[in-house]
Amino acid sequence: MTTSLQRLIATFALCMLPLLSTSQAHAFAASGHFAVADTAAELIKGSRAEQEVLRILKATSLHDIAVWSDCVKGIDALNEFKYTVTGRFPECAVFERKPDEEERMRDYVQRNQDACSPKAGEESCHKQYHYTNQAVQRGRYTLGSLGTSDHDIVASLGAAIGRLQGGKVPAPYSLTNEREALALLVHLVGDIHQPMHVASVYLGAEGQLIDPDQPGADPLSHTVGSNAISITGGNLHGYWDGVPNRFVPADLAALSAAARTVPPTTGSLEQWPITWANDSIAQGVKAFDGIQYGPRLPGLRGPRWIGLLPEGYDARSLEQTRQQVAKAGARLAQLLKAIWP
Repeated sequence: MTTSLQRLIATFALCMLPLLSTSQAHAFAASGHFAVADTAAELIKGSRAEQEVLRILKATSLHDIAVWSDCVKGIDALNEFKYTVTGRFPECAVFERKPDEEERMRDYVQRNQDACSPKAGEESCHKQYHYTNQAVQRGRYTLGSLGTSDHDIVASLGAAIGRLQGGKVPAPYSLTNEREALALLVHLVGDIHQPMHVASVYLGAEGQLIDPDQPGADPLSHTVGSNAISITGGNLHGYWDGVPNRFVPADLAALSAAARTVPPTTGSLEQWPITWANDSIAQGVKAFDGIQYGPRLPGLRGPRWIGLLPEGYDARSLEQTRQQVAKAGARLAQLLKAIWP
């Protein structure tokens, strides 16, 4: 273990560890989701897909609806399903203090709260729709392996696509109208391109990488989508969520051109979420490369590990995220055009 990592572990253990949470964060934050939606909106101009989006959303823009699936997390199931975070998240202001919008959020959360029968310690179902925790050792999305489920991000995208195509929505999902399905779809295309929302490392007691799908694997190895990997300033998952906040105007201006160079996704439409998940697992391997992990430490909400990022990691993550956001915008446009050719 390096001296730098030892110092970092001591700092977290004494000062910061009790303050940190292991809850799943918002992938790419609002800035990233807005960039994905704006890029897609540019690429579908003049198409039938653009007209269908306008028909479904009416006065709400693709830009604004991109964060709706995170805004609904402000509905508190323990407080009569009231929206309790008014004013806290500026990106949600368009949905706040409007009775019809709050009712939409409340209704969606009530129907998608516990139909998946969350296990002890798991998040409500609609929050689980946003991610999967596929071990990097699998190399590709493998349903049935630890961290995957029939209501993870891959399945959720499939449910939203099916609803917009007029098909039956599988359990445990409840998407009663096209607006909910479109809101979920737009958001999750962004989520699935954030590597930490798909790829996961599982760590042993000494911070060593382990395979959770092997017999006898340590049950405490789950890093909760890297939320349980603490780094200076927060956790590794939150770090990746926030990378688009570092985009400068030139980065945003270049997204549409970069998106136009993204190759079309091949294969059947139903397989596209799996294809994108596989790509994000490969991106996750890159994202984890070079990080050093300390031994497991106790935390108020479960075990934690301290991570030390390698030199040059900020620049590397910024470039990787530029590429991922451009791909997400391109693939969202491809998807909308495929649903409404």
